[in-house]
Order: sequence, then C-alpha cells, then structure tokens
Amino acid sequence: MKAILPLHACDTSVKNGRAGSPRRRPIFSFSLLLAGIFAAGIVPTPIVFGATPADAPRATAAAVSGANVELNGAPIATGAALFPGDVITVGEASAAALQFGASRMLADARTELVVESEGVLVRNGRVQIRESDGNPFGVWGPFFRVNIGALQGAPGSAEIRVAGKRAQIAATSGVADVTALGNASAYELHAGEMATLDATEETAAGQSSANPAAGQVSRLLPQVQIDRASQELTASLSDPVYWNDDLRSGATGRARIALTDGSVLNLGSNTSLRVLQHHAQGQQTSLDLAVGRMRGQIMKLTRPGAKFEIRTPAGIAGLVGTDFSLLVTGDSTELIVFDGAVRFTGSVGGQATTVSAGMKLVVSKAGALEGPSAATPRDIEAAKNLTDVPDSPAQIAGHKNGVLIPVVVSLSAGGAVLGIGTWLAGRDSISPIKP
Repeated sequence: MKAILPLHACDTSVKNGRAGSPRRRPIFSFSLLLAGIFAAGIVPTPIVFGATPADAPRATAAAVSGANVELNGAPIATGAALFPGDVITVGEASAAALQFGASRMLADARTELVVESEGVLVRNGRVQIRESDGNPFGVWGPFFRVNIGALQGAPGSAEIRVAGKRAQIAATSGVADVTALGNASAYELHAGEMATLDATEETAAGQSSANPAAGQVSRLLPQVQIDRASQELTASLSDPVYWNDDLRSGATGRARIALTDGSVLNLGSNTSLRVLQHHAQGQQTSLDLAVGRMRGQIMKLTRPGAKFEIRTPAGIAGLVGTDFSLLVTGDSTELIVFDGAVRFTGSVGGQATTVSAGMKLVVSKAGALEGPSAATPRDIEAAKNLTDVPDSPAQIAGHKNGVLIPVVVSLSAGGAVLGIGTWLAGRDSISPIKP
C-alpha cells in the first residue's frame, strides 16, 4: 500500500502478514468464547452511549472464558457493567468478550486493557474489535492510536497486538486509521493490510496519544520518579503527568501535582501513586495509591455521575470536593478528612463508611474498621506536614525532556488478518510478535 508518511526504516520481519512459516497454537478457551459470542449470536442488549449520563456503564462483560479474568483485581462475572477507568486483566488459559454498544471486543490470554470513555487502552496483549454501529471505535496503545471504522458499507474490524515496544495492527474489514507517536498524519489500513510499529527509546519515554495529559509537576523535592511506558524518568518541575503514569517518591522526595481540573495532589516521601484516569471535562478521575502518604485538595464535583476516587489495598475513597489525607502501609489504610466528606468502601465486605471533616478512619488489611473517630491535632499536623512541598523547591539538575523520535512503521499487505472468529479454525491471524 502507499504510505502516507515517509518511513525511516522498514521492519523486514513481517512479510505478507506472516513471519516465517505459519504456526498452530492452542485455542481451546478463546475458541469456545468466540463460538458462543459470534457463531451463536449471543449478544446482550446493546447499550446506547450517544446521550447517556456520565454514570452510565461504558460496556459490559458479554462472556468470560477461563478462571483468570479480573476486573480491577477481582474476578469478573459475565454481565458485569464496565465504567471508564476499569482495568481488565486476562490471564493464562482465559479470554473475555466485551460489548460496547453494538460493537464487540475480544481479549485473548495475557492481555491487559483499560476501559475509556471513547474506547479502550490496550497496555499489552492481543485483542480483536468489530465496529458495528457506524461510529469509529478508538483503541490506544503505548505509542499509537487506532480508529476502526466502516468503509463502503463494510463494518470495521481489526486485530491489535501489543508487546513491549512493538505493536501490530491488522485490518480485517472496513478501515483502520493508525496514528503513530511522532507522526502528524494517519496511516490508512484497508482489509488485508497490516502496520508494524516499533517504538524507539525516546518515543517510549514521551507522551503517547494513548495517554492524555492529567496535569503537571508544580512543586518538587528530589527524588521523584515517573514510570511511563516501561521507562523510568526523573521528574522535573513543570513535567507533564499523563494517564497511566506511576509516580514514585524516594526517601527525601515529595511532589505536588496540579491536575487539569484544578485539583491538587501532594505526595509524601516513599509513596507510589498511579494516575489511572483524569478526565477534567467529564469529571471522571481514578487514582491508585499503592503505598505511602498523600494529600488531596479536590475541586467540587458538579456533573451528574461525576467521580473522583482513590483506590487503596483496603478499599476505595470516593471524594466530592474534599481536602483529605491518605496513608497506606503494609497493614492498613488511614484516612483523615480536613474539609468536606469522604465515602470509603472497603475491599473486604464492601462496607461503605462516610468520614466527615475532622474525623479519622483506619481500615486494616483484613477489613477491620477503627473509627470514624475525631482526629487529634497531632494526627492532622503530621498528615499535613509530611506531605507539604516548599514553595521554592530544588530543581533536579540534568534532566531534560528529549525530542520525540517518530515511531518506526512498516506496512505490509496480503493476508494480514483473517477476520474475527478465525481462531475457531486454529489459525494465527497475524505473525507472532518477537521480543
């Protein structure tokens, strides 16, 4: 096919959609799932998203095959509602089918993806998508974006594989517009055509269209690291923070993150926080505090169905315009509310507890609750002081954001993908990704 953009290099490992001789592989669980969803036509009632409220589900789990499929770290059940920010992990010998309105997605074993408001983010693994409602279906990856749409009446379908710094996108029908990081225009793939994308070190370290901006580092004490797309970056003042960034502070490190909606997060030392999602306009935010101490000053939520939640090992803190602190240790999670109120839902038992201003709640790893009780002046002072970041922090020397190098893209044609459902016949749809 004709490449829209100049190619800097060509990956010769993919020829006519195959790498070497075709290979067969076990397809037991995924084949059964495909048979149930496509061959038998068992599709749940479509969910219409055009004018749905913000708290409506984005998708449903149409079918689950195997025992190793999880939703946000817990086993998922068929029919479960999926919301923006939800993380789906498909383990060994398992597969999952997700229904997005009239469109469908199949996720193979060893796949991790995040449900987004306008599509999905595939962190790694293999998925197949069939767009069936006439609206393009968006899929993001660590260094690319794909819009799958209909063409001349044929519904769009494609297969996408992500493994480390390599991705393969193969169009089955319709058209797939592939935009690689570092390139301004899209590659247009038609049925039977495939694009292989190889990310450079600079690309993997930079922003991806898969990860929208969530905010920036506004204050800083060294050392603070940002884990992004398998890269470990040393944070500097004014550095952007994107969805799916992992922020890790060292023994002396602290950071203030100014989110795009006006909220502010202060990270104390020895803290690990992941930004799962922050959609300012839709007021949809999910964070994951794995360990350490943080303070949040959250803008008031006003939209119907808006959410600002922080996940911890002990449960989820739901916020609606609040000033609070969280401390996560190996044994418990401590919540102190300075202003407003926080609804904390425990991971064990699902019990929800409202904590008001001036109160403190401690939840053990086993789910035992202590409180809510009045926070002492010493508790409040420690929580604020240990997350404070000075107005004139030291700039980390020597760190500069590198110029993004375009993703290396190669195109091939002819049998790139055999179509959704071909695993029933035991054939590989596209060539295996090599490390």
